Amino acid sequence: MHFHPEMIVKSTFSAVKVVCIPLVFILAIPFSVSAQTDSLPSQNDLIYTCRQNLLQAFESDDRLNTQFWLDSLVRLGNAEYTALQWDERWLLYFWLDNYSPLFQEVTWFAIIQETETWNKIPPPPDSLFNRLDLKLFENQAYLFDQIRQAWLSTEERAFASLLLNYLLRLSLEEPAASEFDAQLNGFLKTFPKSKFRSFIIERMYNTKQPGPWSINLDVLFLQSNWSGGLERTLRPLFGVDLGLCYWRKGWNLAARMAAGGQKLDRDVEQNSFYWTAGEKANFLAIELETGFDVINKSRLRIFPSVGGGFSTIHPPQNEDDPNPDYYDNFRFNGWHLSVAIQADIKFNLGAPNVATSYHGVRVRMGHRWLDLDKGNPSMEGNQFFVAVGYTLFGRQALK
Repeated sequence: MHFHPEMIVKSTFSAVKVVCIPLVFILAIPFSVSAQTDSLPSQNDLIYTCRQNLLQAFESDDRLNTQFWLDSLVRLGNAEYTALQWDERWLLYFWLDNYSPLFQEVTWFAIIQETETWNKIPPPPDSLFNRLDLKLFENQAYLFDQIRQAWLSTEERAFASLLLNYLLRLSLEEPAASEFDAQLNGFLKTFPKSKFRSFIIERMYNTKQPGPWSINLDVLFLQSNWSGGLERTLRPLFGVDLGLCYWRKGWNLAARMAAGGQKLDRDVEQNSFYWTAGEKANFLAIELETGFDVINKSRLRIFPSVGGGFSTIHPPQNEDDPNPDYYDNFRFNGWHLSVAIQADIKFNLGAPNVATSYHGVRVRMGHRWLDLDKGNPSMEGNQFFVAVGYTLFGRQALK
């Protein structure tokens, strides 16, 4: 069989066409897709459109489509974009009587901190939250009735009512604010291990509720008198009394430092050396003490304490004009026991401080049994003191 040259050329050309046309088409696909991608809506545009559709369905009381667009927006949210804020979702859950995801998100909320959304791109500006907030506020009686009729446990029903009150901001002003906080306290007392406990404590109280402990400090002006040989040797002392106290359920544990100065009224002889009258003497006491509140009212707190520590009386040190070496004989040190009673006149610190935190005036009186004499009758005796000044009682928030 013989082939004509013209036929061979035509056959070859046809074969090239068959191979090249699909190849060109395949190569053109990426350019086509790239061109179409430029015309696709952005993530922000999709979120905006879905929010508008959700708002339209909500305003039309179309619950089926409201749920559809809500689900769509939940899926559109990701690590970069926020499609619905948490309070918008929760208001919609109430409107749709959809309590299961609501309760689930509440229990997660304390774990998945709200701060995670701060770095995300927020939803486009629109009126969705304002419309949700207004319509649910106007229909609050219906919503509370729906909660009462819902197939929920006693705990869930009680919490749902409290949460709706919180979301609609129905109890921000007094006396409703205090009443609402009292209702939250009642809920936690009835359900101490509630799965909603974390969210209630972290977010729902108008005033931060106090935990069982606090830190207390005071800065007091100190005056003291002496007994025994010290009364004849030393003039009255003036100085400062500083305290840092840990308080828990009425018990107090404090570290204190009292320091001051006075002059000698007579010579002190020790080891045949003399510390002469008219010279200055310093007193220092460092101690630990514990006590219990016997009165703790809104304006007054009184608590006695007992303690002990280290105390010393000695000549003051001056680096520019150092004392003679023999002045080391006049360092009178020893351990002591003490009792005291403190009274605080309390003033409320106000918001945003934790409830029962206060600042005020503290009056402190007490007695120290000293052991400073080293067998020297001039330094034998005890101390009675009075201190008045400022105190700050910082109650720590409930956890």
